[in-house]
Amino acid sequence: MPTKFSIMVTGALPMGDYVPLAQQVEAYGFSQIHIADDLIFRPAWPILTMIAMNTSRLRLGPFIVTPQVAHPVYHAANLAALDELSGGRMVCGVGRGGFNPLLGIVNPTRPVKMLKEAWLLMTRMLEGGREPFDGEFFKATHDLYYQFDVSRKIPLFIGTWGHQMARMAGGIAPGMKIDCTASPTHIAELRAEFIAGARAAGRDTSAIEIIAGPLAAIDEDRAAAQDTIRGMLALLQPFLAPMTYAAGITQDEIDAAYNAHVAGDIEKAKALVTDKAIAAFSLTGTPKDVIGQIEAMIAGGADHIAFGPPLGPDPSRSLRLIGEEILPHFASHRS
Repeated sequence: MPTKFSIMVTGALPMGDYVPLAQQVEAYGFSQIHIADDLIFRPAWPILTMIAMNTSRLRLGPFIVTPQVAHPVYHAANLAALDELSGGRMVCGVGRGGFNPLLGIVNPTRPVKMLKEAWLLMTRMLEGGREPFDGEFFKATHDLYYQFDVSRKIPLFIGTWGHQMARMAGGIAPGMKIDCTASPTHIAELRAEFIAGARAAGRDTSAIEIIAGPLAAIDEDRAAAQDTIRGMLALLQPFLAPMTYAAGITQDEIDAAYNAHVAGDIEKAKALVTDKAIAAFSLTGTPKDVIGQIEAMIAGGADHIAFGPPLGPDPSRSLRLIGEEILPHFASHRS
């Protein structure tokens, strides 16, 4: 199966920026555009609505939605409505959520079971099921069903970077998305867990799709790209456990960079982000640098690369570099 390439953006941009961005993504031939549905940014659903109305081929969806923020039935209803609007182009990732500690959710109870129930209930709703759902975390009576037609089975991926969640995902989902990682080792480990879960459930593993969503900072100026990603990682590292531990980044290193960033000393925060953090979580450097990093991720088991934020010092220029220099390299390689 040829490697797919997509773009992921957060809700940090002005609302007027998303349509021209998505049209540029579509014009370059990317497979999908993912919108992060994080509470600290603009919500994904209105952004996806605008994109659906102003593109024709591009697949799109929220990566991820979390049942910790809104009920799975609500997420599924939004998804079904936008699938109708887009002509059947929606995809979706369901996960426990990376910013939950900001809501006071530090140690959720049985998160693997909670997420499995959310996925199953969303699937029941999207398939028009009428059977009662009696889970530990979510329940639905036999008369809970949508009063509108859902025309197709919308792909629901599990978003995770944990081993137990990846194994659970293999038992039910068509694939999973591992955001914020560029580590071939981590991708290989989670792919193996997913396949183990699929085989244990008696599922075919020939068509699974492992999406890796690394942070990205791509520019012709390598130093500028590195400076950009250091600023983002200073803020994000506290939310990337357990990947930070696997990458050998200590809690002291994480706290020092984060505290400096929160205190407003951005330059100090950047200086405290290590090179190993950049390598573990991002595609950073020139297009030539990044091509080699992508090849390693594919060798590790990624079927689909979704370039994540911030894309680079100038996101528009970075998108052009990806579309005009990186994608053609892999297209010619496939040929």
